[in-house]
Amino acid sequence: MTAGAGLEGQVALVTGAASGIGAATCAALEAAGARVLGTDMRASGALFPHDVTDDAQWEAAIAEVIRRFGRLDILVSNAGIAGAGRVVDLALADFRAQARVHVEGAFLGIARAVAEMRRQGTPASGTIVAVASVAGMKPVMQTTAYGTAKAALIAMVRAIGAELCAAGDRIRVHAVCPGGTRTPMTEARFPDSYWAEPANFANLPLRDYCRPQDVAEAIVFLCLAELPSCALVVDGGWMLSNRI
Repeated sequence: MTAGAGLEGQVALVTGAASGIGAATCAALEAAGARVLGTDMRASGALFPHDVTDDAQWEAAIAEVIRRFGRLDILVSNAGIAGAGRVVDLALADFRAQARVHVEGAFLGIARAVAEMRRQGTPASGTIVAVASVAGMKPVMQTTAYGTAKAALIAMVRAIGAELCAAGDRIRVHAVCPGGTRTPMTEARFPDSYWAEPANFANLPLRDYCRPQDVAEAIVFLCLAELPSCALVVDGGWMLSNRI
């Protein structure tokens, strides 16, 4: 993407920005002209420390965006945790942890972002993108807790988008749903040999896995496009395959 490609003057907050999709999204938004504050629990350098399950920390993150840049136009709720395992082995605490991060964390951020966007003008305008997953749309083996949380996130995004539209806001609320994406989080679950073996992706239409920048480009597209709230799939055709 060329520098200054349509988001000049806009300000974005991106959670889970230390690596993977979050880091790629920060870079893509900046390349499109936006000013960006990245946040993460593993804050270092320019990143702002932020636990998305803590409402007080959401208040601090929003305040930091306003302090630095004076406004908020884009929220990318990307922070997440991985988890997999058979349902009989799944601890309730692990199930709840998925919901806390992916659903409650996104809820807290979206609510505060909407309030800030409404303070900035009438009708309120902006873009909110939550990073969900195809696991919330189609069963994925041994991802009961993760898939359930992502399905709830997609439903929540749709409900909030409809609510804001009915209220007369011009705030678009989207979910982007990646398929298997090679990030530090997924690399921790699969050895390098898995990603290097073409046979593992042979039944996908594009015969390849997603990269963080693929998802980041989709997020920038949603920030640029005048689309109603939607769930955009970025999966190399995984949803079209018989793979679970």
